[in-house]
Amino acid sequence: MKLRILHVTPYAPDAWAYGGIPRLAGTLARELVRRGHDVTVCTTDACDDATRLPQIPRQQRRFAALPPVRTSDGVMLRVFPNVSNRLAYHHQLFLPLGLSAYLQDHAGDFDVAHLHACRNSPGAIAAYHLRRAGVPYVLAPNGTAPNLERRRLTKHAYDVCLGRGILRNAARVLAVTRAEQSQLKGLGVRAEAISLIPNPVDLDEFQTAIPSGRFRQRHGLGAEPLVLFLGKLTPRKRTDVLARAFARLGRSDARLVIAGNDMGAGAALRSLVGNLGLDGRTIFTGLLRAGERREALADADVVVYPSQDEIFGLVPLEALLSGTPVIVADDCGCGEVIRGVGGGQVAPLGDVDALRAAIARTLDAPAYWRTAAASAAARVRAAYGQDIVSARIDRLYWELVGRAS
Repeated sequence: MKLRILHVTPYAPDAWAYGGIPRLAGTLARELVRRGHDVTVCTTDACDDATRLPQIPRQQRRFAALPPVRTSDGVMLRVFPNVSNRLAYHHQLFLPLGLSAYLQDHAGDFDVAHLHACRNSPGAIAAYHLRRAGVPYVLAPNGTAPNLERRRLTKHAYDVCLGRGILRNAARVLAVTRAEQSQLKGLGVRAEAISLIPNPVDLDEFQTAIPSGRFRQRHGLGAEPLVLFLGKLTPRKRTDVLARAFARLGRSDARLVIAGNDMGAGAALRSLVGNLGLDGRTIFTGLLRAGERREALADADVVVYPSQDEIFGLVPLEALLSGTPVIVADDCGCGEVIRGVGGGQVAPLGDVDALRAAIARTLDAPAYWRTAAASAAARVRAAYGQDIVSARIDRLYWELVGRAS
């Protein structure tokens, strides 16, 4: 038997500028099709701050829902243009034209739905129509449930008006780590409404090894030690701590690579790098997509992800699958994950000297940490592979559909 499953996400899998949630949603949708289900993904055309999804003809944008597309993976993709791409990127204000009308007519066509991330209008629109149609929905916050970082007053107003109701009415809320499980309980989500299921990692992407040296050659790097951060540049990622730790490393031969699109912390970070005298040894690559990301991960000697309130952390797991050791902060779910699989170190959040020491240990014993990363990669595959995780999601869907019946 197969289910008719709806996934609603503010951003499509090709929207690399929006971090891990678009790719997680795409991986899960694709794997559920492999398991024999009919899967529809409703999303917007957001791509980054300046562009929209490239497959959408310009003359069709901004006016109405676009014709559905069956992807090569068998997913039915329905894209709804945003009123403003800049509002979506800079303010997380997604205004998808045509989504409400579509769901008003078709929400009842689905057996179960899966909403990705909190505080976005596609999810709010979907929750409203799904509830009216009597269709159970799963909500996957992926760390977005707490009121963190920017626009906190606006987020509070949203929660009072909509967000708490969306959480409360979810048939199940997913926690990807024990840290997020505790976080959700602290926000008032009932314990019995929370399912602890990790994020899926797309192992298909790592079936073929990336030849070494491509990233280094592209950026004029030799064999010098390479310390890499990969992710969105927001204050929460704490790249300022990484820059200060790198400055104290005492390795004039090492290079620091900051790879990611600026979402609020780029200017301050560049200024800090200059003040620390690191201009000549630091490279800002901007956003890396698809294979570029894998090349950077494979060529790095260590991937440092010092992020605060990081509830899962896809980048460190992808680094391990690339054979590269990692260092993460200890304050939340990312540290929990890396402690579980190994292959890296967990440093106290915001502790510059502790992070410096962890980087030094990795660079001083590259063979040891490469071996540790390879061992950890096997554990990543066993615990977080998309087939393993999607099987658990599949069982959850059937449980909710049975209850709804």
